[in-house]
Amino acid sequence: MNKNTVGCRGCIKKSENRILLAFLLNLFFSFIEVWGGIVTGSVTIFSDAIHDFGDCIALGMAWRMEKLSKKPPNKRYHFGYRRFSVIAGLMNNLILLAGGVIIIVTCMQRFFYPKKIDGAGMFVFAVFGILINGIAMLMTAKGSNINERTISTHMLEDVLTWGAVLIVGIIMYFFELPILDSLLSIGMTIVIFCGVAKNLKRIFMVLTVRSPLTDGEYRRLKEELEGCVLLGKLENLRLYSMDGEDRNAEVFFRLSCRCSVMEHEALLKKTEECCKKYGIEQVIVQICYQV
Repeated sequence: MNKNTVGCRGCIKKSENRILLAFLLNLFFSFIEVWGGIVTGSVTIFSDAIHDFGDCIALGMAWRMEKLSKKPPNKRYHFGYRRFSVIAGLMNNLILLAGGVIIIVTCMQRFFYPKKIDGAGMFVFAVFGILINGIAMLMTAKGSNINERTISTHMLEDVLTWGAVLIVGIIMYFFELPILDSLLSIGMTIVIFCGVAKNLKRIFMVLTVRSPLTDGEYRRLKEELEGCVLLGKLENLRLYSMDGEDRNAEVFFRLSCRCSVMEHEALLKKTEECCKKYGIEQVIVQICYQV
């Protein structure tokens, strides 16, 4: 087992622990939010409680998927389970979208049927909410994979929502303006939708096997690889990512004549060196000969 493998497994284990702790914090606070929504009469608190229960389902699923993603390849999954983490990220974003729609619909209903809101109670719950969700957001923000970034977006949504609750609570303490509760909730939800759009774009890129390099990087890498082979040509270059973080390459050379063992080894070494400059971790090289 090499150092890279050990380091990768260590990162995955830390990722699992961060997701599990975020799940437990979110579950605990969801029950408090239900009580807080009833006591204060705030649509933001109650809507966020419903949304947090959805988050708990997403976090539990993400934790399970993160555990699966560390399993090695087998006869059924030849590329391993790393893409399971991407699938969890996709499901989490869809849940995030559904929760946002629920919040907006609830807020729209409050425009026509406003209710009196306890501003002081909202302020107290907001401080507690920012603290709990802020801790969970900071933990998952340390991760680098799509799954943890999606969860961090979940937590950011909650932090922003509680920031809105804090502002509304202060205003409600002095003025009777229940419409602000709904307006700020809708505004924060729109901000989160923008984050979801970015996450879905990255997930789409992985699932559609889009090259992890930019067009310029791909062009420069191709030119360098073409310079590695003298008696032949670079026939094909395929780049892909399994989870949005790793970079892999398949390089196909077609030589015009047979080469010696030393020349063969030199071509492999040059190819790997070129690819490593662009952060490509795994390189598969195939050499064919003109018939």
